[in-house]
Amino acid sequence: MKKLIFILVIGLFLVYGCETSNEDKPKDSEEETGFGGITKQQCNGSGGYWNECGSPCAGTDAEMCIQVCQVQCECGGIAGFSCPKGYKCRLTGKIADERGVCIKE
Repeated sequence: MKKLIFILVIGLFLVYGCETSNEDKPKDSEEETGFGGITKQQCNGSGGYWNECGSPCAGTDAEMCIQVCQVQCECGGIAGFSCPKGYKCRLTGKIADERGVCIKE
């Protein structure tokens, strides 16, 4: 009898531990914002390029840069991406058709 109760208790822990959590799922009402507070909808609506994993040093002309992903709205480049109203394109100006990042004016 003790073995049966022990197995049931362990089974309950396993079943409870395997349930998925709803906390990790993003809500539909939440908007993802990137560098400078721009949302994906603002970026795409203004003709920018939404990059989920951009460089935090884009347009800064930094000698060295940490290699991490930063969500950002990219601008410039040969495709002529633009920024939303109230933002400007940060470029180094050293490369023709350079792609930069939208920042607040």
